[in-house]
Amino acid sequence: MSARQHTEEEFAAHRKRQQEFEEAAFKIQTLVDNVRHDPMKLRKITLNGVGKTREGFLRRILEPAFQARSLHEVIGLSRQAVRRMERFGIFEDIKIQLDSPKDSWLQDRKDLVDLGIWVKEGSRIQIRTGTEAGNAEASMYGALTVKNVFGGAETLSTSMAFGTRTSSAFQFALATPLLADPDKNLSINLYSQTRNNTQWSSYEEDLKGGALKYSTLSPFGYHELAYEGHWREVCRPSEKASLTIREQCGHSLKSALTHMWVHDMRDEPLLPSTGHFVRVIQEYAGLGGDVNHIRQEVEAQVARSNNTGYILSATVKSGYLHSLNGKPSKISDRFFLGGPMSVRGFKSNGLGPREGEDSLGGDAYMSAGVSLMTPFPGLAGLSVQPGQSATKTIDDLTKAPSVSVGTGIVYRHPQVRIELNFALPLMAAKTDALSRGWQLGLGINFL
Repeated sequence: MSARQHTEEEFAAHRKRQQEFEEAAFKIQTLVDNVRHDPMKLRKITLNGVGKTREGFLRRILEPAFQARSLHEVIGLSRQAVRRMERFGIFEDIKIQLDSPKDSWLQDRKDLVDLGIWVKEGSRIQIRTGTEAGNAEASMYGALTVKNVFGGAETLSTSMAFGTRTSSAFQFALATPLLADPDKNLSINLYSQTRNNTQWSSYEEDLKGGALKYSTLSPFGYHELAYEGHWREVCRPSEKASLTIREQCGHSLKSALTHMWVHDMRDEPLLPSTGHFVRVIQEYAGLGGDVNHIRQEVEAQVARSNNTGYILSATVKSGYLHSLNGKPSKISDRFFLGGPMSVRGFKSNGLGPREGEDSLGGDAYMSAGVSLMTPFPGLAGLSVQPGQSATKTIDDLTKAPSVSVGTGIVYRHPQVRIELNFALPLMAAKTDALSRGWQLGLGINFL
C-alpha cells in the first residue's frame, strides 16, 4: 500500500468519525430542544472537592438554581452559578453534571433532576517579587497574597515596594465579597508611603493612613465609595527650597469621603482604537483633621479607527479644588500637570505656578490632547503621534493656554505603553518648565 493510499484512508476514517460525532451531537441537541420547556425542578446539588470554602458561602451562590422550573432554566441557572463561582478566582477547575435522581422511590419522577459539581480549589498563597516600570516610575516590589482566607473568597494581601518616586511603600489590605456577589466588595486598607517629589519640587512627603472601601458594578459602570483618613508630613526640604515650600512643611491630618465612577467602553485601555471612557472622582475632606475642601476631577476619552489602521483619539481632563475653611490649599492635594504622559513638551509636573525651581501645583486645571496614529511602516505594533495641545494648571483658566505639538512612536507592551516623542512647545507661560526635544514615557494612563 502506497503512502498516498494510506493517507487517503486515514482522511476518510477521520471524516466518518467527524460525521458520526456531528450526527450524535445533533440528536442530543434535538432531544434537549424537544424537552427544554417541559416542567423540571432541581432536587439537590452535590459538591465534590470542596475543603476550604464555607458551605454557607457556596449555598448563597447556588440557591438561585433551585428557582428553575424547566430543563432550559435548570441548565441556564446552573451555568450562571458556575460562572459566578469562577469569578471569585478560588477554583482552578469546575465541572458539572445533570442526572436523574438515584433514589429508588424517585425513579418515576421525570420532573426532578440532580446537579453534581466537581471543583478543584486553587492554591491559597501566592508570593510575587519583581520590578515594574510605569507612570514615569521604576520600582521593585514584593507581595504576599492569601486567597479564600476565611472560606468566603476573602483576600488578604500585603506588599512593599521601593521606587524612584515613591521611595518606599507598605500596604496591608483585606477584601471580601458581600452576599457572595463578585460585583460587590468591601475592603480595608492600611498603608505607609514616602514620596520623593524632588524631581519637580524641593520636598519629600511621608504618608500613613487607612481606608474603608465599598465597590460595586452597575449597568452604568464601576462605583467606589471610600472613607480615607491619613496623616501627612511635607518634610525634608532641600537647601534651595522656596519660601512657599518651607511654609507648606509640617503635619496635616486629612479625613475624607470619596466617590469614583468609571465607565469604560474601550476595546483596551493601553492603546484603544475604538470606544469611549469616562472617569469622575469626587472628594469631600472635613470630617476631622485640619484639611477642609471639596475636590473633583473628570477625565473623558474617545477613540475611533478605520480599516487602514489609522486611530484618532481625543482626551480631556479637568480638576477643581476649593478650600472651605478660607485657608490656602495643601500642596499634597493640588493638581500637577506636564510631562511625557501628560502635556508633552514640558517637564514632569512643570506647568503652572512656580517659585524658583519649585512647582507649586494649582487648584484648578484643564488639559486636552488629540492624537492621530498610523501603523509604522515595517514595524508591527508601532504608530505615529503627530500632535497634541493642552492648557496649564492655573487659578484663572481663561488665560492663554500652554500648547505643544509633536511626533513620535508608540509601542504597546502587554503590561505598559511606551512612547518616544519629539515635542515642541508652541505657547508657554513664564513659569512653565519646558522640555524641548525627545521625551520617553512609560505608563498606563496617557493624555
